[in-house]
Amino acid sequence: MKKKRISILIVGLSLAMIFLSGCSSNEAEEQEATAQALSESIYQTATAAAEEAFDPAEFQATAEAEATAVSEAAAATLAAQSAEQQQEVDATAQAAAPIKAELPKYNVDPEAGELAWMHPPLELNTEGYMEYDYGNQYIGTLAEDFVVSSDITWNTQYGTSACGFVVRSDGNEEAFNQYLILATRGGNGRVIFNTMADGEVLDGYDLYAYGLDPNFDWQNDTTNRLTVVGRGTEFTIFTNDTEIGVINAGEPPPAPYIPPAPAKPADDAPQAEKDAYAAAKQEYDRAVAEIWKNYNDRQEVYEDHGTEFLEGFIAMVALAESGYTDCKFDNTWLWLIDTQESGE
Repeated sequence: MKKKRISILIVGLSLAMIFLSGCSSNEAEEQEATAQALSESIYQTATAAAEEAFDPAEFQATAEAEATAVSEAAAATLAAQSAEQQQEVDATAQAAAPIKAELPKYNVDPEAGELAWMHPPLELNTEGYMEYDYGNQYIGTLAEDFVVSSDITWNTQYGTSACGFVVRSDGNEEAFNQYLILATRGGNGRVIFNTMADGEVLDGYDLYAYGLDPNFDWQNDTTNRLTVVGRGTEFTIFTNDTEIGVINAGEPPPAPYIPPAPAKPADDAPQAEKDAYAAAKQEYDRAVAEIWKNYNDRQEVYEDHGTEFLEGFIAMVALAESGYTDCKFDNTWLWLIDTQESGE
């Protein structure tokens, strides 16, 4: 507004000079004095306006005051943020302390890595044939080498249903690439390791806690701790802090178990016995053919796609072979191992 005012005054002075140029000499003399007076007035007014528009001392004082206020506000904000961040660091360190104390049980250096998350209690329920459910509120965390551990309390209708982990998953629900480590009540307690490539199960390994882990309880409504250490394609499985086996997911699917054929009756056996054998042998041949077909299919997928998944997401999972499955996960955490510690 002040710049506009000065411009209007200058335009007024110019118009006055143009007007004087068209007058007589007497009139010109009189009006020249008037114009000079007007010019002086306009000059003084413009000067005052200019001085009012910009006072260097006032401007410097105002700028210094504003800069000081901004600086003080920024310092206060940074101090608050720093205190909050320090509180988070202290809380994380406090939470990580008991976990770091556990890591040597699993042959992991507690100084070579970091705590990724501690998960609040989680319950997964599923029902039906080969139905599953999974969850993790920190699902966006990518893991390379890791330790994941949880206290699992289960209640399943059938012993072949399972509770456990999905690890190194690519998250593609249409055709998963991932590993499954599942604890079951079957066989008085066992852990099943499966590799999935493009949504197909390639192999399955059974690791029996029964006979190795004296603290494993396979009954319903009991709690067992499942811990998995993954380094590259090698996975070491622990139940209740007892190592029950090591799996190398880079190896091809193992040859399938072929049950013995039914015993052939003697040549002079009754015809009914021979007919029963023929029916049993036919069923046996059909089953063996299916076993080998499944194995060959897995082998083909393995050769085409490989099974080395070196990075991915981790989640808790409940799998119902049939009927209902209830899995409760408590004291669940993920530790990320420094890959240099793993020798990579």
